[in-house]
Formats: sequence, C-alpha cells, structure tokens
Amino acid sequence: MKPLFLLLCLLNMAYFFWQFHAGKIDTAVVARTEDVGGLLTVEEFKRARRGAQIAALVRDAIQQSRQAELAWILADLRGHSWRLPAELALKPRQPNRLAEKPPRPARQTIVRKCFEAGPFADEAGVKIWLGQKALTGKQILQRERAVASDFQVYYPAAKTAEQTLANKMMLKDKGLQDIWLIAEGDKKGAISLGVFRDASRALVFKTQLAARGIASEIRQRDKTEARWFAKVMLDKADLKQYEAPGIGLSACSDN
Repeated sequence: MKPLFLLLCLLNMAYFFWQFHAGKIDTAVVARTEDVGGLLTVEEFKRARRGAQIAALVRDAIQQSRQAELAWILADLRGHSWRLPAELALKPRQPNRLAEKPPRPARQTIVRKCFEAGPFADEAGVKIWLGQKALTGKQILQRERAVASDFQVYYPAAKTAEQTLANKMMLKDKGLQDIWLIAEGDKKGAISLGVFRDASRALVFKTQLAARGIASEIRQRDKTEARWFAKVMLDKADLKQYEAPGIGLSACSDN
C-alpha cells in the first residue's frame, strides 16, 4: 500500500511541474498582501505568487493521495478489491500470438489388418522381403499353380496301330525324321513333330507343315510351379510403402 501511495504522490508532482513549465498554471492568482507584510517589489511579488501556486498544488496532491489511501483501506475493510482510477490503470497485456504454439494435430488411429503379400519365387525371397520391410510374418504359405511349360506340335492319333505305323512312314517320307509317339496322357497315340517354348514359333512350324501337306495341331503343355506368400498385419492407410515390383498385397480371405 505504501509504494502505491508514493507512486501517486510522484505522479501528482510530475503533473504539477509539467503544468508549470508548460505555462498552463493560472497566473491570475494574487498573493494576499496581508501575508507579505508591507510593500513588495515586482520581483518579490512574482516569487510570492509562484510560491502560493506551488503550495496550492502540493496541498491538492497530498489530498488526492490521502483520498486514494482511504479508498484502499475502505475497500480492504469491505472485502472488495480496490481499483486504480481509469487514467492510472494499466492496460491488460495482449497475448503474443506469435509465441503461442500451434495445437498439435490429433493422432490418427492405426488400424492394422491382415494382408497377403506375394507371390515370391521361394521361401528365402519371402524372408528377405520381410526383413527389408521390418515385418514379422504371421504365416508363410506355399501354393502351386499350373503354368505354361512349352508348346507341342503333333500329328493326331490314328484309330488303329496299323494306321499309326502308316502315318509315321508318311511323315518320314516328307522329311520329318525327329518324331516320336506320345505314350501317355490325353494325346496318347499321337505323333510329336516338335516342341517350342514360344507359341508363335510353334504356329510358324505348323504353317510350314501345312504347306507340305501335313495337317498338324498345337497343344500347350503345363507344369506345376510353387509360389510363396506371406500373411502380415499392415496399416490399411499405408500400404504403398510395402509394395515392390512383382509383389502385390491383397486382403486375407479370413479378414
């Protein structure tokens, strides 16, 4: 409370001296002659008048300070917070918007589901991929599928053994020496004329035989190929980072 009282006194004194130097003090105040005691010179009259003005201002400042102190004491006795006059009250400090940290974005919930990755050529390939992606395989699976092995050009089978022998003799007479009889399968009894890895080459050979008067056929021969897959738990929203050339991701059938 005392620091506030002194602050108010200093503020009033500062205000007085500012008014005095600015020439805003009312110079119409005339010092009373009875206080001077006789005739005064012009200079003495001016000093007396100035002293009277200063004394009046000091009295006003002391009176305002006492009123402020009294208001403070009364507010404490009544249990209320005392406030400075509006002209002396400090403005509330504005928050620094630049210093405020932006709110952190809400963390997205990670939902993991089972996905099947593959195919891989062998089990070692599955383990290498799991290690590169820092994943733990839920299950490593092996499946087999039929893939094209080659394409065989053949002469259709005869109904009798005698006709089969006659067909072989006819083919050799036309210049085909590397031929053999198919001994099993759905083409049992037919005569193989050539085997090609590419379907287009088999078709060219068939066309050449037709030009020589030989009606041949083409069949695709398949073989069983093992393929490997891995079941892993992945975040559905972040699947692209786990893809690789030739390796796809599909939802597990038991999801």
